[in-house]
Amino acid sequence: MPIKKTMEFSLKSNGGEIKKLERKSSNFLKSKGYSDDIIETQIMILKELIISSKEFDDLRPSEFDVSVQLHIEDNTITVEVKKPVCESDYGKLEALDKTIQWIRGYQDPLEHYMINLAEASGASHIAETNGLGLARIAHEADAIVDFYVSEDNVLNLSAVSNLSAEKLNQRPPAELGI
Repeated sequence: MPIKKTMEFSLKSNGGEIKKLERKSSNFLKSKGYSDDIIETQIMILKELIISSKEFDDLRPSEFDVSVQLHIEDNTITVEVKKPVCESDYGKLEALDKTIQWIRGYQDPLEHYMINLAEASGASHIAETNGLGLARIAHEADAIVDFYVSEDNVLNLSAVSNLSAEKLNQRPPAELGI
C-alpha cells in the first residue's frame, strides 16, 4: 500500500477550523515520523501562510475560503495555501511580491525579520501588512516563501522547507517511511 505523502484541506478561515487543521496536520506529520520540533515549525508555517492569505479576505464568493495542501517529498515539506483573488486585489499582490522579493534580498532572513518586528512594535496593524509572518517563516523555519496566481485567479502562497539530516535527527528520509 503506498504511503500518503499529501494532505489537503478546505476550510473557512475561522479559529475553530484552523485549530482542527493544526491537529490534522500535526497527526499527519507525526504519522510520517517527524519530530515535535519539525511538526511545530510546519504548524507555524501553516498558520502564518493562512494569516498572510487573510490580506485577501474581500474576495469574490467561492466554494472555499482557504484551501491548504501539505506535501512531503523526500526531505522537503511544502505547505501551500490557495485562495481566489479578484482584479481589485492586484495592488495587494504587487505588495506581496515586493515583500517576498525583499525577504529574498537579505542574506540572513533574521535581518528582515528584525526590521519588520521593530516596525510592527509601534503599530499592531502593520504586522499584518508588512510581511512579518512571511519573514518569520523565512527566518525561523529556514523556508523559501513564494507565490503565484493561477490562470483561474487563485493565489497560491507557499513555503518550502528543506530538511537536513540534522533536522531529521540524523535519520535519512527512507527511515521516516516516506
